[in-house]
Amino acid sequence: MRSFKVLEVIDESSLLINFGLKDGAKKGNTLRIIEKGKPVVIDGVDYGTLDAVKEIVEIDVPYEKFSICRKVIYKTENALNPLSAFERTMRLLRPMNVNEDELSHRELPPASPIKKGDLAILTNE
Repeated sequence: MRSFKVLEVIDESSLLINFGLKDGAKKGNTLRIIEKGKPVVIDGVDYGTLDAVKEIVEIDVPYEKFSICRKVIYKTENALNPLSAFERTMRLLRPMNVNEDELSHRELPPASPIKKGDLAILTNE
């Protein structure tokens, strides 16, 4: 995966990333702002690192050598419903049917606040 850096934290909703038009950046590309985690090695196989994902951001305005990125949330509303301002989509995690003897209880990395110099990975998720 291609990686870039946070150049500047403009405010609570805008970042500058060193990924621009000359690198192929397009409006709508998504990037993960991460903090590198510990390696995941299982049965002698290195699967990479378990990174803390600080945020997933979208390119709003690409420039030649950098882009303005923002956290974008898409919301579907029923415009005909007078109470639509109170509707929201929720994301819930439900338990899965897993073999409890195989639970690793691996500690998931906490995400710290975004700062200048953080790694930004192009994911287009």
